[in-house]
Amino acid sequence: MYIKKPVAVKVLHPQFARYQEAIHRFLREARAATSINHPNIVDVTDFGILADGPVYFVMEYLDGKSLEDLIEKEGAVELHRALNVANQIALALEAAHAVGVIHRDLKPDNIMLLKKPGRRDLLRMTPDQSWITEREESYDFVKVLDFGIAKVLVQDELLAETVQGAVFGTPEYMSPEAARGEDVDHRADVYSLGVILFDMLCGRPPFEAPQSNEVLAMHIHNSPPSPREFAPHREITEMAESVILRAMQKDPGRRYQNMSEFRRDLANAYGSISYRRHGAPVPGLTPRGEEARTKKRLTEELDEWITGDASRLSVEQARMLSLVETAEKAFTPGAMSPQEAERLANALDRALEDDD
Repeated sequence: MYIKKPVAVKVLHPQFARYQEAIHRFLREARAATSINHPNIVDVTDFGILADGPVYFVMEYLDGKSLEDLIEKEGAVELHRALNVANQIALALEAAHAVGVIHRDLKPDNIMLLKKPGRRDLLRMTPDQSWITEREESYDFVKVLDFGIAKVLVQDELLAETVQGAVFGTPEYMSPEAARGEDVDHRADVYSLGVILFDMLCGRPPFEAPQSNEVLAMHIHNSPPSPREFAPHREITEMAESVILRAMQKDPGRRYQNMSEFRRDLANAYGSISYRRHGAPVPGLTPRGEEARTKKRLTEELDEWITGDASRLSVEQARMLSLVETAEKAFTPGAMSPQEAERLANALDRALEDDD
């Protein structure tokens, strides 16, 4: 109110406020989002209990639309746009997993897209198979929402884990192990992100049925359809299909084991339109940005030295050692020339004579 900045306030409905587990889950959402602190995750600034009882939390106001709305109104998403959105979701989840938070309810309705001014070059293939470069007009900045049923893998006072065998999530985007009511780890989010990418590229999720239990059974037993066969009229590269099908493996051990692996293959899934850093070098186009650099950044050289050092120092120890060595060099006098040494000796002699 005083800083005149719009915010969004989420209040737990009084109907659920009498249930302790609902309150725990609501506050866990606030705690989980706050603990991650990543630009692609909605920022929660405060939470508490109102004077008349209901619990609430305050988060940043997002002026955009959900991925669900985009697909519902415009259909399938262009390949390069979908890959950019998926990459940002993966970055957010990578940060969440690093602090022990699993989302467990990933779906297009929980992904907000904020329109930002373009900042990168696009490479576009023309009908005659040549390439042109153009500046993107705008791009989607992703915000991941709703950690309401997030599983927190660290113990805290709000930890009230779900009952063994209970099924939580949205059926169309749920992993097989979650559909069976089993315990899940971060690879359940990998599966759900694969389903979301399928949905973006094909305009529909891979499994649909009138009843939720039918959808859950399909996730458990049915192999996902080939996205390229499911939507043959859409541009879906072989690598994009490969990423989806690997992410949606029934066995978590056969999926991508983390979001870093997922993003590595995602970067190679672009087709007729790509961001310059993801496209192959094109004759006649002057490199810009990262590709234009002929020398590594100092930070990159330092990271290579730290990670490749055989002394087995940790990154923190190596950086501390570097700071100490830098300080020593700053305070250690350099070697003097013979003339400077003679002048210093004469000055000391004169000082001693004056003392006598």
